[in-house]
Amino acid sequence: MNAPVRQAVVIVHGMGEQRPQQTLHRFIGAALAKRQDGKDYYYSEPDRVSDSFESRLYRAIREPTVGEPEVHAQTDFYEYHWAHLMQGNRLGDLGPIVRRMLFRPVWKVPLGFRIPWLVFWGLGAFLAWAFAFGPLHETPLGDHPVTTVIQAVLGTGIASTALAYAVTKLLPGPLTVSFVDVVRYLDTSPRSYAVRRDIRKGMVDLLKGLHEVGRDAMPWRRYDRIVVVAHSLGAYIAYDAIAYLWSQCGDILGGQPAVAENSAALDAVERLATELPPNPTPDQITAYQAAQRALWSEMRAAGSPWLVTDFVSVGTPMYCADLLYTKNRAAWNERIQLRELPTCPPQPDLGEPAKDNNRRRIAYQSGNREIVYHAAPFAAVRWTNLWFPPKWGVFGDWFGGPLAPLFGPGVRDLKVTGGTLRWAPAIAHTKYFSYPGDARADSSTTRLRAALDLASTSWLRPPAPPAAPPAAKRAAPRVERRKRPPAKPTG
Repeated sequence: MNAPVRQAVVIVHGMGEQRPQQTLHRFIGAALAKRQDGKDYYYSEPDRVSDSFESRLYRAIREPTVGEPEVHAQTDFYEYHWAHLMQGNRLGDLGPIVRRMLFRPVWKVPLGFRIPWLVFWGLGAFLAWAFAFGPLHETPLGDHPVTTVIQAVLGTGIASTALAYAVTKLLPGPLTVSFVDVVRYLDTSPRSYAVRRDIRKGMVDLLKGLHEVGRDAMPWRRYDRIVVVAHSLGAYIAYDAIAYLWSQCGDILGGQPAVAENSAALDAVERLATELPPNPTPDQITAYQAAQRALWSEMRAAGSPWLVTDFVSVGTPMYCADLLYTKNRAAWNERIQLRELPTCPPQPDLGEPAKDNNRRRIAYQSGNREIVYHAAPFAAVRWTNLWFPPKWGVFGDWFGGPLAPLFGPGVRDLKVTGGTLRWAPAIAHTKYFSYPGDARADSSTTRLRAALDLASTSWLRPPAPPAAPPAAKRAAPRVERRKRPPAKPTG
């Protein structure tokens, strides 16, 4: 009898001064429903993969163990905690990004930045009115002390820093600290280099460790599948780690993401990726994700070590990555064209001549195998994105949004319209895992559980086809035998 399916789920926390296990405690309640008796499915064990003394894993055994349809396979939940690595933040770190957001039309400003934009330009309009028609109108400009201050602020280019300071005083402290985390992680200057490197390396090391669990000494502990879930800034970190680990799969994991030559699954992914329109229907995305799963299964059957099947991003500022990762959409598109930033579906491999000019070719030939190239993790990794849609730019999550416009139409963007605090300005950003008992179809809990797809035994370990019934034995021809006459009595 085969060992039970074992899968791992990694939750990457978002921005802010998070405590170890804090996000994991909240997340697992949303990811797993309670049993009918009201008890939890999971218990805590030591984390033998990471080197953190603070870390634990939560194990949920298969439910039910036998009989009824599966609720979830055996699942180990891990948290990647990185907040302690984000040190040395300064208020001045907000300066470049604030300036970039201020001097553009409001309709081109991401929703999370529109409040500071309105504050800045509202204050500017008030001062312009004051000078033109208000109390400063009759005072010579050069003689008024207010004018001197304004000229100094504007003339030295520190207006955005002053605004950043004002924002930190007006908004809740945790919110502004969190926003500096985002800016700092995405900062490519030498000052942030070590922080970025350490955070990324920690996530890559965790995924590498999960791939190696039980590989040699205890194969019965080996994971069959890994799901990565990330909230807020954590989605950037998870995305970077998935992209890097995939590109170095052969060197780090000891095997390439390869399939046999003339793979039907690879052919389906390439065909559907080519046909996917900019605004696909839910059915078209479902078909593409089914092809991704089939390709992953073929890769595993061919001996590929890659285990990550799903990436679930939640309330992430990646929706404005073109302004945070780069300076504008043109610079973003250039990095996409250089294959530095993986998309879903992947960009075609320019290093491999296309077999069909109308087909998005994402693999190259190597002997009797086809290897999916370095910029195509989302050929086999499904990407689902959840967010609370804000209303009027104020009510709801300021930091989450749709990702398909930047990262490709293969991302399944799902608006979350359930939850009592989803309209709370900015605070909604922290409430995605706060409704474990909400079973409505549009709730964050329902959407999350569907994306995780933890009832995976049926497709990870497909049941063996039923044995053919034994061939019926041919009846032996009946041989008529003459009856022996009864023996005559003797004596």
